[in-house]
Amino acid sequence: MAKSNIRLSKGDLTVELLPEFGGRISSIKIAGCEEWITQPQSGLVPRSPGDNFIRPEISGWDEMVPTTDACTSLNDSKELPDHGEVWARSWDVLAESSDSALLSVELNVRTLKFSRSISLFELPNNRYRIDLVYSLENIGPVATPAFWSCHPMFRGEGVKSVQVASNKPLIQTAPLSPAVAQTFLPSDLAHGKSIEYWCETDDEIEKVEILRDSGELLTFEWDKSEIPYFGIFVDNHEYCPAQVISPQPAIAYKVSERSAESAGRIPILAPEEIVQWKISIFLDREL
Repeated sequence: MAKSNIRLSKGDLTVELLPEFGGRISSIKIAGCEEWITQPQSGLVPRSPGDNFIRPEISGWDEMVPTTDACTSLNDSKELPDHGEVWARSWDVLAESSDSALLSVELNVRTLKFSRSISLFELPNNRYRIDLVYSLENIGPVATPAFWSCHPMFRGEGVKSVQVASNKPLIQTAPLSPAVAQTFLPSDLAHGKSIEYWCETDDEIEKVEILRDSGELLTFEWDKSEIPYFGIFVDNHEYCPAQVISPQPAIAYKVSERSAESAGRIPILAPEEIVQWKISIFLDREL
């Protein structure tokens, strides 16, 4: 069954989850340091699949399944809702301890069961690690596409640099024009503007670092063999009431099930087949 709030802790690190609101990660914070996650500017409102993702209380870390952009599937002509389904669903809490939790939700628009575990670790030298382990399982009788991208909204205020470990420049995908000098800092954009980039399909991105003026560092890491694609969205108050940095590793290419199908770059799960992947977040108080 769902719970309204889960608070995990390990040493000075706390992480908060909102199972009833799409399993959202609503806070990542080390005591004495600034919050990493963008906070809502108005009260949370229960939403339904098909509601507009851009809403007054937009905030936090959501998961995009089975699409990001609303689209019509090339696989079976199903209409998939804006930013997918699971952000607007209540999730079940399958397990919970002081420093870990396992949440799950079964989709309605796809025969998929989506699960995410989160575990906190205290490391030497005043560091912490958060492991997020994901799975998608086809619980239906026929093969189905499996799209996932994460959608964390990290606070952009006070960020000194964002480093994407890319072998080549990323592709500007929104807006398509005018072309803008590549930047991952909201402060480099005019107020009321945003920008989105995606990797080349053969790029080998496995890490993003966000460094604050204070010296605090957040490092996002994954294995390209599990998560082969990457996009990043940067917003200076266009869609969000704050500066936002949103690195978006993905198991399918670009922003919709349809675009991934067109590119031939999306897992197709047979009945009872499961795909799994992991993201690790490292947090340093200062360099």
